[in-house]
Amino acid sequence: MQFDKALLIAEKNLIDGATLDELKEAVTDLRALTPNSVLADLVENRIKMIERQRQYCCRCVG
Repeated sequence: MQFDKALLIAEKNLIDGATLDELKEAVTDLRALTPNSVLADLVENRIKMIERQRQYCCRCVG
């Protein structure tokens, strides 16, 4: 299996159904194990996307 494909599968399995706090904890754990973790980078990007979506939705409702 190609590295990129394996990484995408791992990211999907890691974040499916996880809360934002769980994602942040996973990033912390990944960084502790591997400071330059590409998987942690992907999860951090996902966290940023979720937070931006929440901000946008809060503006629409408010």
